[in-house]
Amino acid sequence: MANIIVSGAGSTEVNGTYVDTGQLSGDKPVYANNANSDIAIGWDSAWLIMNLSTDVIYYGSFDDVATPDLCTTWEVNAGESPVPTVTKEVTGIPKHFLYYARMRGN
Repeated sequence: MANIIVSGAGSTEVNGTYVDTGQLSGDKPVYANNANSDIAIGWDSAWLIMNLSTDVIYYGSFDDVATPDLCTTWEVNAGESPVPTVTKEVTGIPKHFLYYARMRGN
């Protein structure tokens, strides 16, 4: 499973790279922040970006999709605006290929 990148969040402690923990929540993967494993992304009737030790839910998305990078809407809960951008980490593709793909509109 690919890593998840969270960026641009007003609550900067949630920004960073998240790795698949191998655990499931509601048949969907759980991701832990590389820099602080207390901060995770998981499914509980919504995708939640939260601190597991304090139960603070920073952001949520009710988009019922397989992984959080597929969410199109995020909402602020206890976090600060703006909401984050959540994407899948792209690995193994040469940067020049990505550049030309973007130039072609792909």
